This record gives sequence, structure tokens and C-alpha cells, in this order.
Amino acid sequence: FETHYLVLLGHVLAVAGYFPPVLIKRIFNVSFLSKLDAELEVLPDTLKQRVRLHLMKLNRAVCLECPEFHIPWFHERFCQRVFCNSNSRINPLRRHVHRMLTEILGGSNYARISVLTPYYYEIDFECILDENKKPLSYMAQNIPLDDVEGIHLRRDIKDEGRKALPPGAQKIALEFLDSKAFSKNSRHLKGEPAVKKRHLEMLGYRVVQIPHFEWNSMVLSAKGEQLEYLRKHLYGMQ
Repeated sequence: FETHYLVLLGHVLAVAGYFPPVLIKRIFNVSFLSKLDAELEVLPDTLKQRVRLHLMKLNRAVCLECPEFHIPWFHERFCQRVFCNSNSRINPLRRHVHRMLTEILGGSNYARISVLTPYYYEIDFECILDENKKPLSYMAQNIPLDDVEGIHLRRDIKDEGRKALPPGAQKIALEFLDSKAFSKNSRHLKGEPAVKKRHLEMLGYRVVQIPHFEWNSMVLSAKGEQLEYLRKHLYGMQ
């Protein structure tokens, strides 16, 4: 049984929330990983990249969901390389929504766009609300913001996840879900976006997911309705 199939199997099971101890301990074993490295050398590039990515995702899932296994996170360099070589998805929709968040929250220093979390999840937007649901400025939290064409983009995640928030404050992750996040011809969320939500919650976020079929509906065709929709979801008023 080729080793890379076990990695793919482990990832599929992790998406479903299953972490068989025997399988996890077999995969995260020096001997197994050495054998996997040798096998990857002869695989086609596309399959090789897929296996490496799924091993990273499995490593992340085990670290977050099964700390009792004491499996270390060893994909820091891999993720840095992947994200350094990828362009951020700051598209017209993101710019449009960022402007509206700035309007809702009271300034551009209250929301961040295209944020990398610990364990390298990329979230569309992030903001922090205090215990009274008032937005907190990132400047006041000593979290620097990089100004890229007026958009606040932060990619340095070192130690950031460990920064203590004021008592009662909460980080909000705002995610836009396109059609790829759902099963074909349905509104059933696929496994990966569901896992991402679960993991972000483990990292301390309240996750707000905006489905494409709601955002693009006739009901939200005007800016005023979009602002009210975002406001309700951000402040948990729906």
C-alpha cells in the first residue's frame, strides 16, 4: 500500500472529524515520513503537490483537534513558501466590502483584509469587538498594519495568535463563500469550509460566513441593504 494513499485517507477522515489513533501515529512517524519523501520524488508534480498540501492540512487538524497525540506542527516553512509565492486574493469584491466595513466600524484601522492566522488559514476580513461589541482599533492593540494600496494586509503571523485580547473581546472572521464552497446544485457546505470554520473557532474566532447566494441576491442589490446585512452579521444581531 503506497504511503501517499494513507496521507490522502488520513486527510479525508480528518475532514469528517475522525482521527483513528493507529492511522495518525503511523503517518506521523519518522520512518513513514522518510518513506513518503522518497515516494514523492517519483510522483507527478501535480500529485506530489496535492499530497504535500494534504499532509499539511492533516498536520494542522491533528495539532488543533488532537493535542493529546503530541504531534508537532512541522509545516511552518512549507506554508511560508506557499504563501510567499501566492498572490493575495484582494479582488474588487474584497475592496468593496472592506470599504463598507470601514464605514460600519468607523475607520480603516478597525478591519484587516486577507489575514493569515496561526496554522495558515487565510481569512477574508478580521475585526475585534470588545465586550460591549464596540470595534477595537488594531493600532491600539499594537498590531501593526501594512498599508498596501489603501488595503490593510498583514502576513506576519509570528506570535500574533498568542497576543492577549482585552477581557471579553472577541476576534471576528468574516468569510465570503463562493459556489465552490457548496455541493453542486445545493446549499450544503462542503467539508473543507466546514473544517475551516471549526478550526477558526478553536483559534478563538467567531466566524461569520457569507454565502454567495445571499450576498448576490436581489434583496441585497443596493448598498444600504448590504451595509445592514454586514452590520447584523458582525454584531450577531440576526
